[in-house]
Amino acid sequence: MSTDQQLSDARVPDYDASVREYHASRARYIRTVTTDTETKLMETVAKRREPLIEEINNLSSLARIRFDARQTTLKAYAAKAPGRVTAGGLLPPSPAERVIGGIDKLYKAAVKAAEEFSEVNEILKKRKERLDKIDHEVRTVLEQHGRDLIAALESPTGLEGAFKRDPLLARAHARMMAAEARREAVRESHPAATETVAAEVPLSEG
Repeated sequence: MSTDQQLSDARVPDYDASVREYHASRARYIRTVTTDTETKLMETVAKRREPLIEEINNLSSLARIRFDARQTTLKAYAAKAPGRVTAGGLLPPSPAERVIGGIDKLYKAAVKAAEEFSEVNEILKKRKERLDKIDHEVRTVLEQHGRDLIAALESPTGLEGAFKRDPLLARAHARMMAAEARREAVRESHPAATETVAAEVPLSEG
């Protein structure tokens, strides 16, 4: 900041305060409008989200039930055919293990339970992806709205619309502009400090 600007700011002590007040009021206005927009948008997408959330909750409950059933059948099969339940999946009983009574039934039950769990888990995954997509669309709309709102506040037309919607913002802006005008008046009434210094420096001889 130049000496001249420091002098003018010192003679208009409310200038910095008015600038801070305006920017605080501007931030509050942006938050308020954004919150209102978010509320209305969420009300609109609720018709899409709520049934999906309910379905996800139901699928999650079913997935837990089927997971427990899978674990139970896997343990029962593993107890009769050690080593046939691997990280890579279920292996059918070996010829030697087939002599064990009910081994084929246990194997088929374990396979079915695993398939049913995988099936519901896949459906659940797709529903969650659909919900994530909706939420991403909401975030994108809100972020763009925020950028548009900030850009609008940089234009006279946008400011006028904001002032009509928020009188407090209008008053804060008016106080800042009045302080700016007083600062400019003070600055114009005092020569620039650099000019004063230059006039005081004697010309060098030869």
